[in-house]
Amino acid sequence: MGFLQSFGNLERNRGVVEKMKKISLFSVLLFCLITPFIMNYRLSPGETPYWLFGIIFFLLFLTSLTELFSFSEKIKDFLVWVLILLVLGSGYFSAILVRHRVAPVYQTHDIVLQLEGAVHFFLRGKNPYATTYFGTPLELWHYSDTEVNPALYHFVMMPWYLLFSLPFYFVSVSLLGWWDGRMPLLFLFFFTLFLIWRLMKNYPEERRIFLILFSFNPATLGYFLEGRSDIFMYAFLFWGFYLLFRKKVGLAGVPLALALSTKQSAWPIFPLYLAFLWVKVGKNFQRMIKSILPFLVVSVLIIGPFFIWDPKAFLESIIFYLSGNASHSYPISGYGWGMVLRQSGVISDSHQNHPFWIWQLFFCLPLLIFLIRGLIKTPTVKNLIFSYGVFTFVFWYFSRYFNNSHLGYLSTVFLTAYFWPDEKK
Repeated sequence: MGFLQSFGNLERNRGVVEKMKKISLFSVLLFCLITPFIMNYRLSPGETPYWLFGIIFFLLFLTSLTELFSFSEKIKDFLVWVLILLVLGSGYFSAILVRHRVAPVYQTHDIVLQLEGAVHFFLRGKNPYATTYFGTPLELWHYSDTEVNPALYHFVMMPWYLLFSLPFYFVSVSLLGWWDGRMPLLFLFFFTLFLIWRLMKNYPEERRIFLILFSFNPATLGYFLEGRSDIFMYAFLFWGFYLLFRKKVGLAGVPLALALSTKQSAWPIFPLYLAFLWVKVGKNFQRMIKSILPFLVVSVLIIGPFFIWDPKAFLESIIFYLSGNASHSYPISGYGWGMVLRQSGVISDSHQNHPFWIWQLFFCLPLLIFLIRGLIKTPTVKNLIFSYGVFTFVFWYFSRYFNNSHLGYLSTVFLTAYFWPDEKK
């Protein structure tokens, strides 16, 4: 009798067991990625309160029940968004507030300090590309015990990085009396999440997984908190990809131009974008010119005034500084071919002007031809994104520097390519 009763209980619970086998990956990812974040980063300007931990763990518990009790897609989506907003919002605002209370250089990247200095100079009528940053908080940022930070001599970012930040400066200063250069970064991060949400509307499960991996990517999360500028540029690049996917070929040139006017890491997309565009307009020269016109106009309007203001200073800051041809150049660093040559003795000094362009030409040119041929054969946005990631990877590896944040950025690009929806024929 006891055996039959146990067997009956097993049969009644069989449905629950079967549901447990189908637990969605999104709930597992949330638990695996959020837990190390909240254990390693503050979620409050002071000690993280245990009631906040309690809310987060309760929400994680709810996500583990969504498949077991057949929760609706809307409830699953709601839990994902609440956790992203609560965890990352708390962590990011806490980092900003603590820095404001402690010191300008506290747990922030030097690019944030340089942006804030550039905004200050620009509003005073000084060319941010033609001045040094001595006397600003950037000088206090610890670069090296023996060397002077070369960023003190050059504003390395493109003009849109500065111009887009101005509204955030005015609003924050008027409301708070101070501002943080990471504020526009946070806005653009959530703008990118919104685009992901719109892009993946027909794939609810994949959409949640994409949002989670993009938000809590361990290869980028720490760099995002300290204010590195990768997501600043990538938000506009992603927007351009999104418009291309929606068949708005000409309009897509506007955010793509904004991306190229923000950071040099967007530049490798240009030849691939041209090849993609050439196929999409039916290999028609007149239609090609018409489609690329918005891209060219926006680029000229943003970059042109700063170039005319002081061509020499502008080129030294955005090109020669990074290529090793300026008086105070970015050193050979990171994890790429430059450091292989440095440690093998081929390059004796990290500040040496080595002709990396030869290595890049040798490896990147045939790769670019191969990628363009593949893009012409399969002209999809998914292929464009992946090709851009591969080309940028090789281009960076054989440059003067290939840093940790570059690896994180590439992981974001490849993640985007993986989840990007296939285009209908």
